[in-house]
Amino acid sequence: MLFRLIWLVVFLVLAAASANWLMGQPGRMQLEWLDWRIEIRTSLAVVLLIMLCFLLIFADRLWRRLVTLPGWLGRNMRRRRGAAGHKALTLGLMAVSAGEASEAKRQAMWAQRLLDAPQLTDLLSAQAAHLAGDNRAAGRYFQSLTKAQDTAFLGHIGLARLAHEGNRLDEALAAARRALSLKPKSAMAAAQVLHLEAARGNWSDAAPALEVMIAAKNRTGPQNDTPRARSRQKVALAYLQARPFFDGDHNEQTLNRISEKEAVRQLRLALATDPGFWPAAILLADFYLRKGQRRRAAKILETGFSAVPHALFSDRLKQAWKVNEGAFVAKFIKLASSTGHAHAAEAETLAADAALAAGLEGEARRLLDGIAQAKRDVVTWQLIAHLAEIGENSTEAAMALRAAGGAIRPRGWQCQTCHVMSAEWHSHCLSCDGFATLEWQRPDHLTPLGLADDRAVENLTKGKAADD
Repeated sequence: MLFRLIWLVVFLVLAAASANWLMGQPGRMQLEWLDWRIEIRTSLAVVLLIMLCFLLIFADRLWRRLVTLPGWLGRNMRRRRGAAGHKALTLGLMAVSAGEASEAKRQAMWAQRLLDAPQLTDLLSAQAAHLAGDNRAAGRYFQSLTKAQDTAFLGHIGLARLAHEGNRLDEALAAARRALSLKPKSAMAAAQVLHLEAARGNWSDAAPALEVMIAAKNRTGPQNDTPRARSRQKVALAYLQARPFFDGDHNEQTLNRISEKEAVRQLRLALATDPGFWPAAILLADFYLRKGQRRRAAKILETGFSAVPHALFSDRLKQAWKVNEGAFVAKFIKLASSTGHAHAAEAETLAADAALAAGLEGEARRLLDGIAQAKRDVVTWQLIAHLAEIGENSTEAAMALRAAGGAIRPRGWQCQTCHVMSAEWHSHCLSCDGFATLEWQRPDHLTPLGLADDRAVENLTKGKAADD
């Protein structure tokens, strides 16, 4: 603003100086045309000439503006229309995020009227229709998106989601595969293919989709899609591909799909990914025991027990080591003492159980007394009560059973999505149908208690009966 004022003052000073200079110049100009003669001062002629030039420039600008006025009005109207359309598009997306179906549909209608961008408006309309529960309209909009190369991926993803919600799994899988073919590195499309293939039991077809998800650094969206969840899925797929062969399902279809070497490789892959997945360790150890390869079986069982102590390991280690009862208990106690700190109490409880089964009550007592009370779970207190009953100490047995009622619960298979417990491992949660969501852990959250083995269930039931 200040600079403009300075330039205006300078211009006026120069104009006044120029006018003063012209007025002081002598001379006259005479113009004769037909019978007319005009005679004026030279300075006035110069001023009139300058004014004529300015008038011609003004007339030219005015003419140009009148000629371009319709175009300017059209461009201004389109600009305002576009601004209003983008505003409606923005408000519609905000309404979708907020879950306002009616507002989203209203803004989508305005965006379609105001904007000449069918890809954007169709996407908003599809989201709004889906939010309002109008899946038929949403399907039409998503289908229109598949016709354009830039939005075909989003269209197929939307169609796959709609088909999945409508329980049309074949149609959903086909749409998800088309989306993955358009973007082979898309974790979102791979996640849909994985879960749909897993729902059909096509474990080998689901594995490549999982590899895409693992390779992708970004998350696919759902809250439970974490690196740990993908690790569980990798373990589950490897185990499920191998299990038909080891379970004795040696029909022609199984033999054509997987060989013994491949089945062993899949189980080893599962154990390398998660050494604590004991079903794979048990399955592989049983295979080696049947073939008479006790050393290999023992190595797998010892590694698995160190990762996650479980009663099934102790039963099979007795076969793998092939020693007498006393030597077995000694080796088992040594293995339990080498278990990591996180599972030391469970390992020592199992070792005490083995000693008690061999009649070594004193050794069992020593092991149980060495477990801190804060780390004793239900099974530990049940063994202590059993020892007290053997010693005919009913007071100590009653105290142990009461302690079992408020003790740490044994580990079991708990769904990481709905937190429901299961007595056995399943590929899909029996409650929420989530794929590979079961993890071996102590129960958390307030959910029904499910134990992993029948003996723990029986012991807990006895303890509750004694408390009553």
